[in-house]
Amino acid sequence: MTQDGRPAILITGAAGGLASLLVDSLKNEYRLVGVDPRPMPQGRNFPGEFHQIEYNHRKMAEVFRKNHFKTLLHLGRIRTSRRMSTHKQFHLNVIGTRNLLDLSRRYGLKNLIVFSTYHVYGAHQLNPIYLTEDEPLRASQTFPELMDAIELDHAATTFLWRYRDIRTMVLRPVNVIGPRINNTISTLLRAEFCPKLMGYDPLMQFIHEKDICGALELCLKGDKSGVYNIAGEGTVPYGRAIQLAESISIPVPAPVAYSLVGTLSKLKLAFPKHLVNYFKYPTVVSDAAFKNDFQYSPSVSTVEALRSIKTK
Repeated sequence: MTQDGRPAILITGAAGGLASLLVDSLKNEYRLVGVDPRPMPQGRNFPGEFHQIEYNHRKMAEVFRKNHFKTLLHLGRIRTSRRMSTHKQFHLNVIGTRNLLDLSRRYGLKNLIVFSTYHVYGAHQLNPIYLTEDEPLRASQTFPELMDAIELDHAATTFLWRYRDIRTMVLRPVNVIGPRINNTISTLLRAEFCPKLMGYDPLMQFIHEKDICGALELCLKGDKSGVYNIAGEGTVPYGRAIQLAESISIPVPAPVAYSLVGTLSKLKLAFPKHLVNYFKYPTVVSDAAFKNDFQYSPSVSTVEALRSIKTK
């Protein structure tokens, strides 16, 4: 508890779009401290104390020591970028996360919420409909580029079961979309032209930025721990999602999709190579556990969410 009576929360990934949405609804109730290896984007103000620090840097211990956090909201997985090597990405996401977990133990945190991704399940032809939280994490079997996501999730779930005195939640949301989100799927669907693999039209799940923020607020105020999938209102074929986002579908022959990734990237039409299979095979999760434990219900339909992507 801080001097003004508000509990202090540490938010990693504070320079990202999701954090910028979430802090608007948290700033009056909590004292916010943000950390990110990236600088805060120009023109955006963080409503609290912000530090540009890598998560495994020794200065992180000082941030913990000074602020007496009770809650860590770890939104901070850095996504794949052409400007960052796989080694650097692994170092930031996995080694950094392990350091945050160690500091959480050392400085007496009571609540830990880790933002993972449904991508950890992997996209496979024989995936069941619907994937529960007990399914094996097989993403790295096909694309080692997702190894950092698997290892981050594994570190958090191991922490969950080992240290039961800290309320820990590991969240595996589906595709987060919205006008203020600049992740891969939102950027892809927001473009004028959107590639689609010929012969494939998998069911996909989306959750609007408003609903994922609402889900995170429920996590902050709840008392449950565990691993949870989080989804939006329903499923939609990828081709229909492109139409609803008012993009124009560009057919790409599936057998050459991997080799075309570099060329498509120059045209700003790329599937990230490690996500190609998610545009071939359905990876549909069940969020029944989260709905039951947190009385969660999405307020924005999948149709509305997709139509909102280009709204400014």
